[in-house]
Amino acid sequence: MSTPPTTPPAPTFTKPTGLILVKGQDAQGDGKSVFGIWPSGFVRIVTAAEFRLWGNPPIDYWIPGDADGDAQYNQLFAYDKALRG
Repeated sequence: MSTPPTTPPAPTFTKPTGLILVKGQDAQGDGKSVFGIWPSGFVRIVTAAEFRLWGNPPIDYWIPGDADGDAQYNQLFAYDKALRG
């Protein structure tokens, strides 16, 4: 009798070094977007798959829910939109 094959564990990864995770409030955008700001200045929305792969790391900066915060969110969203075309 042979032993059934086992499924290897999923690979684990950590959040890239220097990456800053930024999230808006529920009323900003879809309320779910997490932006990544890399040390090089690169900014984009982090996918849900990446976030889970990194082990659901804590958010480094929460955008305030006021007018200034809305402007911050809109600027990050514009960077991401420009990147994706």
